[in-house]
Amino acid sequence: MRILRLPPPAVLAALACLGLAPVLPCQDSQYWTNQYGTRATLLGGAVIGSVLDLSGTYYNPGGLSLIENPQTLIAAKVFQYPRVSLVGAGPDSVAMNSSNPGPGPSLIAGTFKIRGLRKHWFGYSYLSRQEVKLGLSLSSTGVHDVIPGQDGLEDYVSQYRLEEKLSETWLGLTWSCKLRKNIGIGVSQYFAVRNHRANTQALVEALGADGRLAMKLRSRQYQYENVRILWKIGAAFDFKRLTLGLTLTTPGLHLYGQGSAGANASLAGLDLDGDGAPDDFLAADYQGGRPAFYRSPISIAGGMTFKLQKFRVYASSEWFARVPPYTVVDTEAFEGQSTGELFSTDITNEFDPVLNTGIGLEYAHSARFKSSVSFTTDYSARPPETETNLSLTGWSIYHIMAGAEITIKKSALTLGIGYSAGDREIKRLPDVFDGGGFDGLWNPFEGLEFQYSSYKLIIGFSF
Repeated sequence: MRILRLPPPAVLAALACLGLAPVLPCQDSQYWTNQYGTRATLLGGAVIGSVLDLSGTYYNPGGLSLIENPQTLIAAKVFQYPRVSLVGAGPDSVAMNSSNPGPGPSLIAGTFKIRGLRKHWFGYSYLSRQEVKLGLSLSSTGVHDVIPGQDGLEDYVSQYRLEEKLSETWLGLTWSCKLRKNIGIGVSQYFAVRNHRANTQALVEALGADGRLAMKLRSRQYQYENVRILWKIGAAFDFKRLTLGLTLTTPGLHLYGQGSAGANASLAGLDLDGDGAPDDFLAADYQGGRPAFYRSPISIAGGMTFKLQKFRVYASSEWFARVPPYTVVDTEAFEGQSTGELFSTDITNEFDPVLNTGIGLEYAHSARFKSSVSFTTDYSARPPETETNLSLTGWSIYHIMAGAEITIKKSALTLGIGYSAGDREIKRLPDVFDGGGFDGLWNPFEGLEFQYSSYKLIIGFSF
């Protein structure tokens, strides 16, 4: 169900700023934004075919039984400076860009033994699968023919605000077994805990030549928490010069979920039927304690590593299946205060299939010093024409990483830097309010482009 199916009065076309909502650049519909481990992070996660350290609990649990030193404990930290900026806004617009410097997603992993099971490998891991913190606003004042059907120009004020915070962490246990000297299989079982909340608001005010003030407000907010369980199954093959890996990640199995959602749509000071009296409108409702679900797709991944003297070439790809439309937060229909019509504030979602690919190069300058560089794609799974309203992003991001590993006795220090970028221009308005009447009306944000960039500093240790 769509959120708030409201009548489409042809007023206050400046409300086109609602078009910002589905294209703001956060990472709520990408799968490869975060990487884990030390060398695996520098290689862009293109290590499905070559387990390097305990990051294999996530990338390929089948290869962990092939690690020569299974007692390795790793801890990697990423310090990042993500920034969202607006390009192409007019001189009368003020954009509050979003930047949130601070620690990025991390991984902590270790091993443990079970007496009597020598051929079996056991481990644990904790990782941050998704992390989004976004705050953005766009304000504008000016003079324009804002209100259709009225002669002359109007002074107008428009403002759009968005806040979003998303956190999903995975806690996993891993089992791996060496079937042969060069073949390993394994399974990681993860408990995924997801917390997500967002608040959007669009306000437009216009003062006509007759001195009347008109106002239109649209706001929506939601919050939910979800716990699910999933499995990653992997197999690894080591042929000395060539290593291969295959993994299958299952869809999530729902364990628990609860959320809240609400919306407010109001219109004041506008004469829609021409009778000389304003036709004010209000439809608002907020509901808590509602059932909440989140669905993650099945994915299949493969990777390989070529060993050429001092060079190693890493390549991996992962395909994520489509997630059909479904309801994330299921609310009850309510009657609009002004008209008695039934409206819905359901929060819905869907994802398209996505294929991501990464390649990494590593060069061993000596037995104690290695350098690497990588490039990976990170396509958005949000369908461009979807009418669902959970995901806010709709573009692709590309990641470049570079760094080095220095070995000191039995420990290794990894240092690296990374850069991610993506952009997208607003092309059309969303239909979240059944707003066909807005088509063709003045859009003060036409040509506006959102640009995303993120700088990263990687520091990792292995013992």
